[in-house]
Amino acid sequence: MSKYFKAAEFTRCNPSCDISQMDAAFLDLMDRVRELAGIPLVINSAYRSKSWEMMHGRNGTSAHCKGKALDIRCNTSANRFRIVAAAINAGIRRIGIGKTFVHLDNDGTLPQRVMWDYYD
Repeated sequence: MSKYFKAAEFTRCNPSCDISQMDAAFLDLMDRVRELAGIPLVINSAYRSKSWEMMHGRNGTSAHCKGKALDIRCNTSANRFRIVAAAINAGIRRIGIGKTFVHLDNDGTLPQRVMWDYYD
């Protein structure tokens, strides 16, 4: 289903999920991001159920609930730049920046050409 991402990586996510819960076209796009970035992309979070999101104070409409989002571990500014540049070049138009991760998604029902941070 994916050139670079293996099923075991999704079971280690928080929350744990199955690669089959991910949107296949989105995983193809993430493979492209991985190729352009030239570094491994370690997944922190992938698919999340609506109930999990709501239990954690979210509204349940996240791209994660559709299998169209990944949070990628990122602990250096150089890797953050590589991931963001690769994502933009691959066509990702929704990017969130955290201290230790980069959120990438391609949910076309949400605002496009946006970048936000999680620093609050």
